[in-house]
Amino acid sequence: MELMLRRLFAGLRHRNYRFYWLGQLSSVLALNMELAAQAWLVFLLTDSPLMLGVAGIAYAVPRVSLVLVGGAVADRADKRRIMVLTQSLLALAYLVLGMLVLTERIAFWHVLVFAFNSGFLRAFDRPSRYALLPEMVPREELANAVALGSSVWQACRLVGPGFAGVLIYWVGVGYTFVACFVSSAAAVALWAFIRARPIVTQDRGGVWRNIVAGLDFVRRNPLFYSLLGLTFFNSLFGMSFVILMPVFAREILRVDSRGFGLLQSVSGIGALLGTLTVAYLAQAGRRGWQVLAGSAAFGTLLIVFAYSSSFRLSLGLIFFLGLFNQIYLTSINTILQLNLPYDLRGRVLGLFGLTWDLMPLGGAIAGAVAEYAGAPAAVALGGFLVALMAFYGMVRLPTVREIE
Repeated sequence: MELMLRRLFAGLRHRNYRFYWLGQLSSVLALNMELAAQAWLVFLLTDSPLMLGVAGIAYAVPRVSLVLVGGAVADRADKRRIMVLTQSLLALAYLVLGMLVLTERIAFWHVLVFAFNSGFLRAFDRPSRYALLPEMVPREELANAVALGSSVWQACRLVGPGFAGVLIYWVGVGYTFVACFVSSAAAVALWAFIRARPIVTQDRGGVWRNIVAGLDFVRRNPLFYSLLGLTFFNSLFGMSFVILMPVFAREILRVDSRGFGLLQSVSGIGALLGTLTVAYLAQAGRRGWQVLAGSAAFGTLLIVFAYSSSFRLSLGLIFFLGLFNQIYLTSINTILQLNLPYDLRGRVLGLFGLTWDLMPLGGAIAGAVAEYAGAPAAVALGGFLVALMAFYGMVRLPTVREIE
């Protein structure tokens, strides 16, 4: 048992990574609390579902449009300093928003400015987080560190919204944003203890030149454009079931809000176990097959889930959907971390980080299909396309299939 735990948490033996991981935990908890608190606040101010979408767009536009700029900056600068600076500014924004709510001066346009600011800062923060790992962990334990980092996102996805809901109920949404400030400030304090030595690169051209070089590198390397293509395909067509989950809960499985919450929780538990599985198998090799098999299993199970009318069966399916999806995505992240040239990590990993930001677009596509053919047909179509892409990779993408 002790040997298994040491293998599972191998990356945490390194001092710098421990501070990084604990800061990541605190930072991502703040993010998940923010998303829940912001949605609640918008609905309180506007009583409009449409305005929820507007606030989401205000966040997504800078996050998506500036990702390559953020990646290029991460490749040219001290990544830890970028993380500390962006997280400090986010903490300040949480505090200001919380004070506006508590003093009853809050207006909807304040929330839009906050959402835009959050998306802007995270366009620079996320690539730096991904690209910093090799400065803290030796190459042979990098795969374990990637998976442990992914487990933070899944754990906070489970805990963060629920914790925010409890705080909103007990102390109000204003103090919930103050709690986000405290959590972000704790991340800044923890990251200040990181003493990783920056790896200096020779490329100091302009930012635009760096962006073009990053895109050209992906275009010329089959491994990287195949992996990013698989990731984007999954985000656009596979993850749409998350957006349509309320439809399945209410109209197909016939459950109330508690059943809906249980579906979300079980999916998160499966995803967390998926990242821990990859962490445990970090030294096992055959990562290309982990990617393709995980993708094929995810797509196939999605088709079965789409046509399930049994709540118990759907719970089991949603658990394995979370499990295989994270095996798939975490394995891709690991392969990118192990094979990217250091001076291109920020740009390429920044593109990989768009995985979750493309979900709303995929949800819009699935919603349009569901409007005419029904939610099961929309989700089944997405599952079929993901599985088809995986089987295509098994046959036609040897660069992915053969990677160890």
